Amino acid sequence: MAPLQKRALYGLVFGVIWAIALVVVFIWKGGAEAFDENAGFRIIIDVIWIGGLVLYLILFQTLRRPQQLDERDKSILEQSVRTQWLAVILSQVAWIIALTEAYYAKGGVPVIFLYLMFIFTLVVSTVAQTAGILIGYWRMNRHG
Repeated sequence: MAPLQKRALYGLVFGVIWAIALVVVFIWKGGAEAFDENAGFRIIIDVIWIGGLVLYLILFQTLRRPQQLDERDKSILEQSVRTQWLAVILSQVAWIIALTEAYYAKGGVPVIFLYLMFIFTLVVSTVAQTAGILIGYWRMNRHG
């Protein structure tokens, strides 16, 4: 298993656990209303999502050394960006449709959802990048 592939696998496992932790804590602590009103709750969520981003940075930081990536790795990294952007765009579409439908009658979406959309988008982006890398290796091994 290539070093990039191994990091992506670790990143995907961590990302799924990270996303589940965010959702569980968010629901357990009371959802969007509680998030809007409780500064302690917001700090807990901030620590979880910023901590996750820092761990991803640490996991992939050593990839900046060009000698560690061969042409195959570079090609897979470039292709993983497509998966990443597709996931980000689809998540934004889902947020926009869901929030528009939920708050259409009220004439506006509560501002707190902008913050939640941002957090969710970062999580989706990082998880999709690792998934894109793994998909790239799978395709390469399958098609040669």
